[in-house]
Amino acid sequence: MMHRTAWRCRNPGCPVRFGAALGSVTPDGALELAEAATQFAVHLDLRRTTVRCPACGRCRDFRGGTVYSAGFRGPSE
Repeated sequence: MMHRTAWRCRNPGCPVRFGAALGSVTPDGALELAEAATQFAVHLDLRRTTVRCPACGRCRDFRGGTVYSAGFRGPSE
């Protein structure tokens, strides 16, 4: 069974109790973005991804080599 660790907003002023879910960290250290996390920037040279909280707008950095979104839907044909 694979366990994941919730990765949440850390802004104390976030309106979501315990911070909005931004994604989850997989056992191998990758970040799977939550569906609500629609604004993010990937800095390949720094191995860092900045994710904007959909509830409060504060950004949080993830440091790791893999970031993906299972819910991403590319352009429809």
